[in-house]
Amino acid sequence: MASLAGFKKVVVSGAAGFVGSNLVRRLLENGLEVHILVKPQSDLWRLDDLTPYLHQHHTDLSKQSSLKQLMEKIVPDGIFHLAASLCTDDWESGDDLIENNFKATVNLMNAALDLKYKFFVNTGSFVEYKLKKGAVRESDPCEPQEIYGITKLAGTLYGQAMARIHKKPIITFRLFTPYGPYIQKGRLIYEIANRALANQDIELTKPTVARDFIFIDDIVDLYLEGASRAQTNGGEVFNLGSGSKFSIEQVADQVLALTNSHSKIVWNSFPTASYDSPDWQADMEKTFASFEWRPRHSFPAGLKKTIEWLSLNKKRYK
Repeated sequence: MASLAGFKKVVVSGAAGFVGSNLVRRLLENGLEVHILVKPQSDLWRLDDLTPYLHQHHTDLSKQSSLKQLMEKIVPDGIFHLAASLCTDDWESGDDLIENNFKATVNLMNAALDLKYKFFVNTGSFVEYKLKKGAVRESDPCEPQEIYGITKLAGTLYGQAMARIHKKPIITFRLFTPYGPYIQKGRLIYEIANRALANQDIELTKPTVARDFIFIDDIVDLYLEGASRAQTNGGEVFNLGSGSKFSIEQVADQVLALTNSHSKIVWNSFPTASYDSPDWQADMEKTFASFEWRPRHSFPAGLKKTIEWLSLNKKRYK
């Protein structure tokens, strides 16, 4: 794992979420002073055992002036930015997505502009890319299919401009499909595993739809190494996936086998999303060339850990 030597105090936005909460746990394990930026109404159930050790700041990322004052008070060594609205096909949610994904990113970067931080790790998304056959690489065209991808791409581009113009150590990881402990309700692997554990029918879209799944511990590993190398990678964008793809049918088959479930799969129960494809897969050449990091978990191994955690933590989701 990358060394965190020299880092004492960090800020994490989106700390209440799936990826953010796992990152926060690792940061605390490494002895860092962790400041989390959360909305007053945020549900901190993923962090309920850690709240005595966290510096909580109830703040609105849409209010840049108060955010700037807060950042200048904290004076962090670095910032992990994960706050975002969830991926959706709903164009009616455009205003919220622009506010929460793009403007919030702009405001946080601007609020920290005068600080001499050592890293700003921004979180992008694979849906920023144009759909294509074969693995997507960072140099491929970006042509988002829906408003979520558009707002995430705008944040990525803004970070690159800030890094270039102001010489800031801002990097972006384009995250593919995360899974693991504390996964959100509604995510594919949560829904399949949860229903399989209960022997309930599993309603799914087309079996050929595929994703590049990346286990949460591997994601956190790269976020930490990314932070340690941000000063030499300012303005760069890196894929964060496994480099392999699995279809929904393959996922369902593996979950049923791991759970010994009698669930019935009901295919074509709802339409595919605009960004669904049988080809989503990360080209990891640039990431592997830039970092020592490699995924430590195969998909079956990560899936097994996820199912075991979900089976022991059902009550957390109620």
